[in-house]
Amino acid sequence: MAELMNRYELRNRYVFTGKLVMLTAFHIGGGHGALSSSDSPVVLTPEGTPFIPGSSFKGALRSTVEKIVPGLPAEAKMFSCGLIELSNDDMKQEEEQGHIICSTVRQAEIVQERRRRPAAAEQITKDALDGLCHTCQLFGSPFAASRVNINDMYMSLADWGGAVQVRDGVAIDRDSERAKDRLKYDFEVVPASAEFGLTITLENASPQDLQLLCVGLSEFMHGFGFIGGKRSRGLGACEIRGLQVSALELVGKDIETAERYRRLRDYLLGREVAPPVAGEKFLEQHINAIFESAIL
Repeated sequence: MAELMNRYELRNRYVFTGKLVMLTAFHIGGGHGALSSSDSPVVLTPEGTPFIPGSSFKGALRSTVEKIVPGLPAEAKMFSCGLIELSNDDMKQEEEQGHIICSTVRQAEIVQERRRRPAAAEQITKDALDGLCHTCQLFGSPFAASRVNINDMYMSLADWGGAVQVRDGVAIDRDSERAKDRLKYDFEVVPASAEFGLTITLENASPQDLQLLCVGLSEFMHGFGFIGGKRSRGLGACEIRGLQVSALELVGKDIETAERYRRLRDYLLGREVAPPVAGEKFLEQHINAIFESAIL
């Protein structure tokens, strides 16, 4: 029981804050319940201003990280399943080659195993947790909650011009590569230059968690991030600006018990544990750590 409780103990907390600035117009669908005559309206707050759901940005960030992980040095010992399901033959081939298979990809197999051996369900679940790839450990899977929380992102009412744009689209027949007859539609977009407040909280992070999150955020800081739908039309390009990072670290080789309690007390009372650091410097430190052993 003690081991189970320790898994939920607060060991560290990192808070990333900044602005997400849209370099192009973007579209995040608002569903059929939206009060709009458009075929595909954007999602709006009750006040009628566009916002970016935290889940949308989290999905875009995860995809960005999964794209980078395969190119990281082998010395970093990181892998990502990319949420790609494998057939039984593919899994067998991967195992024969000594490759690690993420528990998320093996979800159906693990569920069946728990049904066949209910007495061993606890151990099977523990093994599934231990077998998660690094992106699933960071962003979550059916076996473990995400360590990253991303708030919904809102814009200031003063910055909102009050109107979305409407663009036209035409459905394409994939076989003939021509426009389908009578299948013209329209969709709403939020104009470029919109700014949204960004807050990301990372808890109980391992060194690999920090490194992978920094890799993903670095892409967005340098203008290579995309969010929302219809990206092939040039929509959704965005950039993080003014990133700041605040850290609460309660566990470490140089942190004695008394110091840990002092930090936690000060944090709970609202006193700042350490001044925020510039995001660019923080990201540089943790990304460099990935490549140190490979370059040296």
